[in-house]
Amino acid sequence: MRWFLGLVLVVALLVGALYGVGRFILGNNLEVTRTITIERPRASVFAMSNDLRIAREWSPYYAMDPDAEYTFSGGEAGAGQTMRWVSNVRKVGSGRISIVNSTENEAIESILELGDRATLNSNFMLRPIEGGSSVSWTVTAQCADGWINVPCRYMNLILASEVRDNLDAGLTRLKTLAEQLPNVDFEGYEIQEVPVAPQNVLFVDVSIPETAANELVSAEAEGISVLNNYVQSMGMPSSTRLVRVFRPPEAGVLRFSIGYPYDGPAPLRLVGVRVGQTPAGAAVQAAFEGRRSQMKPMYDRIEAFMQARRIPPRPETERWEIVDLQSTRDSGYPSDPVQTVQIYFPIAD
Repeated sequence: MRWFLGLVLVVALLVGALYGVGRFILGNNLEVTRTITIERPRASVFAMSNDLRIAREWSPYYAMDPDAEYTFSGGEAGAGQTMRWVSNVRKVGSGRISIVNSTENEAIESILELGDRATLNSNFMLRPIEGGSSVSWTVTAQCADGWINVPCRYMNLILASEVRDNLDAGLTRLKTLAEQLPNVDFEGYEIQEVPVAPQNVLFVDVSIPETAANELVSAEAEGISVLNNYVQSMGMPSSTRLVRVFRPPEAGVLRFSIGYPYDGPAPLRLVGVRVGQTPAGAAVQAAFEGRRSQMKPMYDRIEAFMQARRIPPRPETERWEIVDLQSTRDSGYPSDPVQTVQIYFPIAD
């Protein structure tokens, strides 16, 4: 009987010691922060993190089990979007992550539910630095009051190591994928996805040798002259906008079309001009204002925007520009005026 009482006393002392350590020494909060430097602008990194359909690609759980079942709800990206997963791999299990707040290019706050094991808060912060971005990922949790408090503190102690490894794995994979994107910064530029309606356009087609690209502006001016003569001969109202459509060079020839949008029925007599339309549907739109020779970097920004967001271009559909002729003004550089232009890249619906 004495040995039994002694055993009870030892167990009681052990339980008391564990309770004391848990209650008065172990912290009530779990907090793990990991940081990494990514050699890409933060706008690209944010785009890959604010859309859970893309974030899945670098998630540590996806790396453990790419064949897990994933479902998405709540919108395209940002606050309100949710991703659920179910896996037969024990370490992955089932869970859900929901974005609850998102600040463009700066921060993403989420709630991470790991089945019935834990509910964690995730705070993803991005800061621009020279040569790229500093990304900090913090995961926190707080133990509830009551009988669960002490066991929860011990669980946090165990969970902290797992969380640390997962954050490191996810950030490393994010860095690898992000640094495959173009090193082009599109933050602060007016680039967005928009629906567009078709616009009737009166076109003139122009061709010049690819080797004579420096004659592009003068060739366009000749095309505009043809358009103006036709519009005047038909008694049509003059246009304040110019549509430009460029095609890839082919067989050493650069082909492009310029035109005036018009409303109403198409002209029945067409001499030196043709009737066409701009594409309808979804497009990425970008606003540009500056010298025409400086438009190429904007095209690069649009390309980077689309790649970071995994937006596929619409096959065999031409990009186009709409120039505000009323805002065109002299830049001080011959044949290189300042223009206000809306650029459109057609994308898959």
